[in-house]
Amino acid sequence: MRRSYRPLRRIALAGLAALALAFGPACGDDDDTAPADAGGTLATAADLLPDLSGDGFALVETGRVPGAAESQDAHFAIFAKQGAISQARVEVNMHPTPDAATDQFNAISEALRNPPPDLFGPNATQADSQAVFQGDQSRSYVTTKPDGQGNLVYTDAYRFGRAVVIVYLIGNDPAATAEARKDLAEKISARAN
Repeated sequence: MRRSYRPLRRIALAGLAALALAFGPACGDDDDTAPADAGGTLATAADLLPDLSGDGFALVETGRVPGAAESQDAHFAIFAKQGAISQARVEVNMHPTPDAATDQFNAISEALRNPPPDLFGPNATQADSQAVFQGDQSRSYVTTKPDGQGNLVYTDAYRFGRAVVIVYLIGNDPAATAEARKDLAEKISARAN
């Protein structure tokens, strides 16, 4: 089981943690003067992580994003499953304002378009993909070539108010993966609103 989620762990730790750190100063610090979310409570990044147990996923790992500054509200969760979709990783970065989230979303979504060499495996590149859900901002990508098991990495970046969310799914069935990507985004959006 541990071997099955290493690609997503490497993606997140090598890519998004570095990106979050690079754009962390734009995040500001977490304080009680930040705007409240719907319902009058201040949501955290951990609050937006979805529960996927009803969809057949097992939670493998969750926690603060390694390397994130103390002032950053950044959490992740890695899920595993048997079948056409083998792995999912969700990372949420909460910001003090929607403007700060917009700045990070724009920077991260552009960086995901042109990821560092070998981020998704040897010689893997990303291409624009069809968005399956519309947040306040949305951007989707897919690796251009499958791995040895026929899997592609689907990457969806969203901004929901103050939250920047990156979702990675590894799967070999485009229709099943699209359905799972949409379901995941709907669950996160419902928690964000």
